[in-house]
Amino acid sequence: MALVDTTAAAIEKNASDTFRRVNAGDAPYRDPKNPALYAFVYDINLTVVAHADNILMVGVNYRGKTDVAGKPFRDEILAGALKNGTGWVDYVYLNPVQTNLYYKSAYYRLTRGSDGNSYIVGSGNYKRCG
Repeated sequence: MALVDTTAAAIEKNASDTFRRVNAGDAPYRDPKNPALYAFVYDINLTVVAHADNILMVGVNYRGKTDVAGKPFRDEILAGALKNGTGWVDYVYLNPVQTNLYYKSAYYRLTRGSDGNSYIVGSGNYKRCG
C-alpha cells in the first residue's frame, strides 16, 4: 500500500517524470531488496503507461484480457477504482524473481496526474504457498 501511495503522490506532482522513473525500474518504484515488489500504472482505458518490472507492457491495452485462470482482473481493478477509489484484487501472475505462476494480491488506487489525467496505480504481493 505504501508503494502505491508513494507512486500516486509522485504522479500527482510530476506525472511524466514519475512514469519515466517507474519504467526505468528506479527505486522506490521497484524495490531493490525485493524485485518482485514493483509499481504499475494504467490509464482509465486500461492501457499500461508505466511498469517497473516489464517495459514491454507499456502501451498495451489490457481491457478484457484475463489471467491464466480466466479472471479479467484488470477490468476488476478499473471498476473498483472508478467506484471506490481504492481496493484489492487477487489473481494468478508470473513472478519475475521465481519465474513461475503464483497467486498475487494487488492493491490499487485511482489518482489524478499533474497532467490532469486519471491513472490507476497498483502494486501487489505474491502469496506464499503452503
